[in-house]
Amino acid sequence: MRFALVSFWIALLGYGALFAAPAAIADETAPMIPKAWLIEKVTVAEAEAAHPGIKDDRVARFPDAAKPFGFRHREWEEFKVQMLPADELWTFSSPPDSWGDLAGRAGVALVRNGVPIGTIVTVMN
Repeated sequence: MRFALVSFWIALLGYGALFAAPAAIADETAPMIPKAWLIEKVTVAEAEAAHPGIKDDRVARFPDAAKPFGFRHREWEEFKVQMLPADELWTFSSPPDSWGDLAGRAGVALVRNGVPIGTIVTVMN
């Protein structure tokens, strides 16, 4: 009885979204970041060169961290799998005031049909 009552209130109050699956990267209608944050179009090779991974003693314990994007290498590889032939990679950064407010973000964005549909944040404060 309690379960049915709780379920009823959850549905009534609209909390069903709490239990929904997360949005997929393929939602091309809602940008992940504003287009105004996009800075420069880059290639996969340029992005990997800009984020070469770590080169210190932690590599002995975390060998994948020496690969491009360091500790986010697995996420980077999954990101590349999502790319379609016409997709673009762009560097991005949030506006200067966000950095002053300690809420800045920068990284690499996957852009499809002019819409940023995915990001990898590489710097934040």
